[in-house]
Amino acid sequence: MLLANILLAVAWAALQGEFSLSNLVIGYLLGYVILAGLARGGVLPGTYRKKVGAAIKLAGFLFRAFIIANIKMAVDVLRAQRHLAPGIVRVPLDVQDDYEILLLSTIINLTPGTVVIDVANDKKALFLHVMHVTNPEAVRAEIKDEFERRVLELTR
Repeated sequence: MLLANILLAVAWAALQGEFSLSNLVIGYLLGYVILAGLARGGVLPGTYRKKVGAAIKLAGFLFRAFIIANIKMAVDVLRAQRHLAPGIVRVPLDVQDDYEILLLSTIINLTPGTVVIDVANDKKALFLHVMHVTNPEAVRAEIKDEFERRVLELTR
C-alpha cells in the first residue's frame, strides 16, 4: 500500500508537470485519501490507515523524546557537578523479527544518553548503556512502554 501511495504521489506530480516537494506531498495526501477510502469500502485491507497513523505517532514521539533527551544532556554538560549514573541494563524483548529489533535499536540509539550495545543470542533481550540509571526497572519500563510498544504498533 505504501508503494501504491508513492506511485499515486508521483503520478500526481507528473500530471501537474512539475516534480516539486509540494506536488509530491499533495499527491501523497490525495493518494492516502483514495487508498483509505478504498480500504474503508472493503476493496483494500484496512491496515494501511492504522500503519500510517502509527508511523505519525512514532515520529511525534521520537521528536518529543529527542528534544527532552537533548535538553537533559545539555543540562548535564553545563552543570558544574556531574550527576551521571551510567550503567548497563538488560531489556527483555517482545519484538521478534530482525526488522523489528533493528528498528527498535535504531530508535533507542537516536535518543541521546542511550546506546544499544548488544542483542542476546536468542534475540530475546537488548543490552543498553544508559547515562542515567537510578532505577533499572524504570529504564526497562520506559523502553518497553514507550519505544517497543510503538514499534509493535507500527510493524504488526
